[in-house]
Amino acid sequence: MSLFEASSFEKYRELATSEPITVELTADQQSVILKTHDYGLNALTEIEERLLLGIMFTLKNEIHP
Repeated sequence: MSLFEASSFEKYRELATSEPITVELTADQQSVILKTHDYGLNALTEIEERLLLGIMFTLKNEIHP
């Protein structure tokens, strides 16, 4: 249970840039993205979840530091 109510998608659209972003991904990062696409979040191991969270952190910092 979260202490805070989730913000709306529209709030985050205000933070997003209209410019393309570029990040470099390792082979492990690419693999976890492909696995997640094919099998969903519930199929990830704890280590794979951490790897995916790291990718999300990297993307977040490129979008809105």
